Amino acid sequence: MDGELHRNERLYAMANQIADNLEHGRTEQETVDEVASHVRRFWSRDMKQSLFAAQGSGLLNPIAEKAAEMLAEEYKLKAG
Repeated sequence: MDGELHRNERLYAMANQIADNLEHGRTEQETVDEVASHVRRFWSRDMKQSLFAAQGSGLLNPIAEKAAEMLAEEYKLKAG
């Protein structure tokens, strides 16, 4: 379990770092869209599921949180 916890902590830190790196010179919505696009293209399904699980936990910065919400909604619509 510790390995999974460590992995998830790294994923959350990575999502926050991506958001921080992409926000310069963009509006908040543009940054959210860019973070979501990055995750959509480069993260595996299980990485995305871990990100979705972090919603509302306070572990994601506001941009990463909004990107996770947007992606979770997209994936819910695709599954439904």
